[in-house]
Amino acid sequence: MASVHGMEDFPEKSVILIEEDTGLAKSIYAQYIAAGAASAGKHVFYVTARDAENIRSQMTRLRILPATGFHIEEMHGTDPDALLDLLTSHSKGDLVIVDAFPFYFLDIPLAGFRDAISRLIAVAKTGRIFLLLIDRGILPQRHEVLLRAMADGVIQITTVTEGDKVKRYLNIPKMQGAQLLEKMLPFTITDEGFLIDTRERHG
Repeated sequence: MASVHGMEDFPEKSVILIEEDTGLAKSIYAQYIAAGAASAGKHVFYVTARDAENIRSQMTRLRILPATGFHIEEMHGTDPDALLDLLTSHSKGDLVIVDAFPFYFLDIPLAGFRDAISRLIAVAKTGRIFLLLIDRGILPQRHEVLLRAMADGVIQITTVTEGDKVKRYLNIPKMQGAQLLEKMLPFTITDEGFLIDTRERHG
């Protein structure tokens, strides 16, 4: 088993998409990454449409709430320009997480959405990493396809029901500068953390 991937596993100066059908696995995954980055001395800026105190409580239960270097910004509106102004401020973090990204772009046309992603990519190239968290199916299909195409990396969380058990996997179809994986990676969320099973299976 291996612990959660960290900020150092992502390409520098990048925009990374983390998606799942629905659920909180992507948020917990991003929170572990955030905690590791803050512990390593990075400044993490977490923008959310959820209640900030709920996120702090969740991270406290998981024993990963950083003492310093971690800031949560609640943003409940749906103004994409206001979000972009916030995200692209040069005073914000080394690692910027948006949970959940689609809520701010529900009514924006495709051309405007493309321009918004281009703006984030341009700011990322100045030395920051953006993690954009989405539930699949909230944005129009063409918007989702465009986002996957423009992002530097795509991480997909897949949930499979097998009998009375639920199994979750990470699929990484795209990651700039990384070798393509030949299989999905099973993971679990336990008291020991977000654990990715990297063991080889035979037979």
